Amino acid sequence: MECREGKGQLGSTSAAETYLLKPQPGSYAMFLPPDMSSVKQFRKELRESLTQNGFTNDNIQQIELAADEALTNSVAANVSCECDETIICRWRISGSKFTLYILDYGAGLSEQPNSIPDTDPNFLRTNQSACFANFLNQIKIHQNRKRESLPYNGNNQKHKNMGKGLKIINAMMDSVRVMFHGEGMVGEAPLGFKVMGSIIELEYDRSKHL
Repeated sequence: MECREGKGQLGSTSAAETYLLKPQPGSYAMFLPPDMSSVKQFRKELRESLTQNGFTNDNIQQIELAADEALTNSVAANVSCECDETIICRWRISGSKFTLYILDYGAGLSEQPNSIPDTDPNFLRTNQSACFANFLNQIKIHQNRKRESLPYNGNNQKHKNMGKGLKIINAMMDSVRVMFHGEGMVGEAPLGFKVMGSIIELEYDRSKHL
């Protein structure tokens, strides 16, 4: 098992420290502090792993956009609960299929109705380049209207990539599932246990995006 780490010792959650584990080929895990600097580190490792496994730049752009949004929401959820617990990102690449799990200890993802235009489920299946460029432009306009504070290297800064919610993630990925965890239990509906955080599962199959 390969382990690559940033500064400091495992178990600390300062903004500069991230850890990448490769327990087996095609399997990756990162332990990230609830700080927006983590998004940059995660994106770098994610892009490298996807490139090494034959994903095209268009594939990677879509996956990165959804993964960035999911991780940003996890950071924001932890911060809103004043929780400094480590966020865990685990992903697998098997052939053409990519699966990502992000576990946090905050309130989890929330839908933001009317934040961006609705998208058809097959939005990126036809005329992909034109549709994707148009969608990215819509996101850029929305981002510039909504900036909120999140920690970056321990200091609060205004960040534009907030509030896009599940609409963007659903538009980019083939499958999205949100679960909740707490008191040793995991479920799609938090019935019968106290919620401690959320787990989002994202799936993308590049064979469907040729």
